[in-house]
Amino acid sequence: MAIAEMSRMTLVALLSDKEKVYDALQKTGAAQIKTQTEKEYATPYPAELSPNFTEKIERANKCLEFLADETDSLDKPERGEGIAKDGFEVTLDEFFAAGRNADKTEEFLGEVEKLSERKAELKAERAKTVERRKSYEPYEGLDVKFSVYKSTKKTAVFLGIIPSDKIDNLKKSLDELKAVEYSAEADSGAGEIYAVVAYKGGAEETEKILAENGFTKCPFDKEETAKEVINGLDLKIEEIDKELKNVALSAAEKCQRSKEVKVYVDYLAYLNEKSQADGTLLKTNSTFIMEAYVPTESEEKVRGAVTEVTRACEIGFDTIPRDEFAPTLMKNGGAVSNFEAVTNMYSVPAYGALDPNAVMSFFFSLFMGLIMADFGYGLLMILGGFLIASKQRDGTSLKRMAKVFAYGGFFALLFGALFDSWFGFPLLRKTFGEGSAYNNFYAEHLDAISSPTSIMGVSVPKILMWCLGLGTIQIAVSLIMKAVQCFGRKQYLEGVFSGLVWAAGLLAFVVAVFGMASNKEFLTKYGGYIAVGFIVLGVLTAGISEKGVLAKFTKPFSSVYGLINYVSDILSYARRYGLMLSGAQIASIFTNNLAIDLLFPKGVVGIIFGVIVIIAGNLFNLAMSLLGAFIHDSRLQYVEFFGRFYEGEGELFTPLGRSGEHVYIKA
Repeated sequence: MAIAEMSRMTLVALLSDKEKVYDALQKTGAAQIKTQTEKEYATPYPAELSPNFTEKIERANKCLEFLADETDSLDKPERGEGIAKDGFEVTLDEFFAAGRNADKTEEFLGEVEKLSERKAELKAERAKTVERRKSYEPYEGLDVKFSVYKSTKKTAVFLGIIPSDKIDNLKKSLDELKAVEYSAEADSGAGEIYAVVAYKGGAEETEKILAENGFTKCPFDKEETAKEVINGLDLKIEEIDKELKNVALSAAEKCQRSKEVKVYVDYLAYLNEKSQADGTLLKTNSTFIMEAYVPTESEEKVRGAVTEVTRACEIGFDTIPRDEFAPTLMKNGGAVSNFEAVTNMYSVPAYGALDPNAVMSFFFSLFMGLIMADFGYGLLMILGGFLIASKQRDGTSLKRMAKVFAYGGFFALLFGALFDSWFGFPLLRKTFGEGSAYNNFYAEHLDAISSPTSIMGVSVPKILMWCLGLGTIQIAVSLIMKAVQCFGRKQYLEGVFSGLVWAAGLLAFVVAVFGMASNKEFLTKYGGYIAVGFIVLGVLTAGISEKGVLAKFTKPFSSVYGLINYVSDILSYARRYGLMLSGAQIASIFTNNLAIDLLFPKGVVGIIFGVIVIIAGNLFNLAMSLLGAFIHDSRLQYVEFFGRFYEGEGELFTPLGRSGEHVYIKA
């Protein structure tokens, strides 16, 4: 439970060795170059102009996206290896080989772009062809070639579509004209196809009448029927689709080199990072000065890596005090390290702050298990969590979060056995039977609904008291951590009176309440006295660490109001009881009420459907319960626990060249 001590490295070396120094630092994975905004110098030093690596990265990622999309469009047997999944490991030699092979990779990206351009051309051509086909569809029922309806020297021929509701009026108007003939040629679907023939002298008037009646003139004059044209266009669409399929197959084949491209992208990101870092360097004609953050324990490692590539340098390290800025590197081992993902979702702890993960991990797992509180669910959480984690590389958020749920599963398993819930089935109660000593004990102490205790004359379920008691303990622990943080900064008075005194009061209060719940009068009496004593002491000494007479005088009054916040925060832990109860009841409905009681007695078919209901229902309940458990458990940690001591808004330590998007460099 600690945040690594950081040092500030100052390096002076020859400009000619700059690239070698960068690569040496990248290989260590232990140096973060200081950014321009962090420099203490009054005058900023401009960065050198460099190639636009960002554009190259975007280009490569677009190519990868194109290959992935095209491959996904194929049937599984046609996909081949597919696009390489992110997170695969490469050695340092493989990583730097991406730079040596940059020309070949760029050439390959050019081939992918040509393939993408060809697809775009084919898609545009297909869309154009489909639109042409649609324009001929209204005339598909016309069995005569369009060229038949050409005008002559003496006549004007009009071919087109008349809306069905305008036909009668059109006929009436045309009949009033002289030297005009018309006929219905075919049904278009949206009206009738009419051919109208008029002498040249009456063509203008005829055209006017047609327009007034919604006549849509046929734009075609081909020596083909509409059906012949449509058939030809269908063949063209088929040919285009075949070419599109070939493009996708070519993309699937090129996916074999997707790993190469992904390594190249991360290598470009490293080059871009170096380019940006150049803006933080002080330079002369022949030398440069570099500043970087380095974990104190890695000083010799970094020094050795730099001096290995150049002896013409001076390198020094200064330990950064805890009250100054430095990036945060958390030093948690084993299971606790996985909970860093939960903490970082809220905020990264500041460099000089206390790392909460060791303590938070216990309470987070405890309360998640209490919410789930089912042996079967706990077992699935453990198996599923570790299975998912095994498929992910080390350090990924998904791997960490999967393990977080798995650790919560151990407590769910424990509480499930305690509360006799096995996929919602009361196994132990059924086994021991009604009237047994176990069933009586369960009804008196463990039943979430009918095991009440009297608190100041109010009937309260004992399990609810457990939830509130555990919540009070966590709040007390947060105050103890506040005290530890204050002691580390030599703020002893604040640590004692704002932290330890209130923590002691809350813990004594827990003792008093559980004394009432268990009818232990001496616990109630003395726990209550101690609790009141410490709370009064906390109120009276609230302003002891304040500066100024007015602040010292007014602070105790504001702390009285703060008591309401403590009560509110403690009561918020009652949500654990509600979520546990709802999840248990839903599981019981699926398993007991629907499956065992309703379906199982109906024979083989009922048993089959009952099993389906148990599996499907409990999987649904498990998913919803996990979502609720994570959200509400996180809220407890972020608000009720972190709220009293946690100092976030830190910046994660990101070593040079180790923040790639696609690959993971082996240590």
